Amino acid sequence: MVKRITYCVFRKGWLLIGMLLLGGCAAPTAVSSVPQLPQAATPATPVPSTNTPRPLPTNLPPATSTPVPTSTPLPTATAVPITIAMPPQWETRIRTALADPALAAWAWQVQSDSALPATMRLQPGNDGLIIGQEPLALAVPFTTAWEVVSLTEANEIVQHGHALVTVLPWSEIDPTQKALRVDGRFPTDPDYPLQQNWTLTAAPGTEQAAAALAAVLQAQPSAETLVHLAAVGDLMLDRSLGYYLAQDNLDYPFTHVRDLLATADITVGNLECALGDSGTPTAKSYTFRAPPQAAAALALAGFDVITLANNHAGDYGLDALMQGVDLLHAAGLATIGAGANETAAHAPHIVTINGLTLAFLGYVDVPVEAIGGFNTASWTATANTPGLAWAEPAQIERDVTAVAPQVDHVIVVLHSGYEYVDSPSPPQVAAAHAAIDAGAALVIGHHAHILQGIEYYNGGVIVYGLGNFAFEIDGPPETAILNVWLDQNGVRQLELLPAVIQFGGQPRPAEAWEAPAILQRVYALTNALNAP
Repeated sequence: MVKRITYCVFRKGWLLIGMLLLGGCAAPTAVSSVPQLPQAATPATPVPSTNTPRPLPTNLPPATSTPVPTSTPLPTATAVPITIAMPPQWETRIRTALADPALAAWAWQVQSDSALPATMRLQPGNDGLIIGQEPLALAVPFTTAWEVVSLTEANEIVQHGHALVTVLPWSEIDPTQKALRVDGRFPTDPDYPLQQNWTLTAAPGTEQAAAALAAVLQAQPSAETLVHLAAVGDLMLDRSLGYYLAQDNLDYPFTHVRDLLATADITVGNLECALGDSGTPTAKSYTFRAPPQAAAALALAGFDVITLANNHAGDYGLDALMQGVDLLHAAGLATIGAGANETAAHAPHIVTINGLTLAFLGYVDVPVEAIGGFNTASWTATANTPGLAWAEPAQIERDVTAVAPQVDHVIVVLHSGYEYVDSPSPPQVAAAHAAIDAGAALVIGHHAHILQGIEYYNGGVIVYGLGNFAFEIDGPPETAILNVWLDQNGVRQLELLPAVIQFGGQPRPAEAWEAPAILQRVYALTNALNAP
């Protein structure tokens, strides 16, 4: 068989073709002229030969395997930078939303100064994507003799203004102001009619990011930290009220006000009597002891924290005082201002509600009894004996200072003053001021058996006297339930709900014709305390 190997050689543009015949040589055959190939042409691939290959040189470097090429990674998309401006009260909620993976495609920058340039803005109004609502308050000075407007009047004020009214988001109100109720509704009520929309507006090209952020914000529950606290004055559950409690009529003392107390997140009262069935009366002018069922009645009425720092908690001895503490704890109530020793009497009750952590402390400082000379200070707890926390200003300062770093706000409950005297006593003022100066946000007082004024002092609020509340006693029947709303900044707003103590000691809400006089008395005393 004849095999041919063709070699192609380029020399000066001529193609020479040689034919080598295995086993013999034949004369070259004439070939037709071949056009000159372009110089950049790819050399022809040689035809494989079936001849036995020659051995490879022995001096070549060792062969290495050719690595398998890996796929080249695609470039990572760069997050689109977006600056979002909002009022400071929205910053926490916005930062929480921006942690959602759905928003990771954008590089977010947060600024809480809404006046600075920004790609996106969160602001009140109706232009943009609505992401939430906030109650709009019709704010008037707290001591204004004006409590409620109709919805028609409210809309008129929003549209055209009013000399006494400031229209502002309810989150921006302060305790020297109060929000007028609209058709009886308060800004925290679900059906409160005055609402301000918050919207998200975006620069051109960032609409997709705005829609994604709006969806996350709309799905979030409200992040506002707000606590509604209710407080009342003296609770003396002996005499007629004790009679009904001993018959297991637990609802009787608070049947007319239970709904008002239960609406609060936390409710505070002062138990102005011993509690239980042990002990003997102390040698003093008046001694009171409620039956054991009173603990369950207080829990049923909605109370959460009971102060025992007063001039009747030890009426049946300090062992009976501790029985009362045990009964209250068994009913699920916290106690302050009294305990098995000095440490326990000064221990705060700490609770977290709606994202706010609150500490409660209780103290007593009352004069020596005019008749008989009994000195309540003799019940002061010591390192080894049960008793009460005495309202010595330096000790209050130490207690508040110690607990303040652990909580958002400290609330001091103070039993002090002169009985049936409008103005707070010097020891009462000294103790209250010490608490606020040390960092407390609120002081709640009682003992005078009548309502007293409210002082705005050093960034805090002092409600000097809430009078009696459930108490069969001779004296003015006018009283009130104190509502306080606390946010992360402290006391946002106060409200007094007038009440009247009926014959036998039962409190009830004041009638429409009774309420203005009760409020006016407190407002006049408050103006006097805060006069320049």
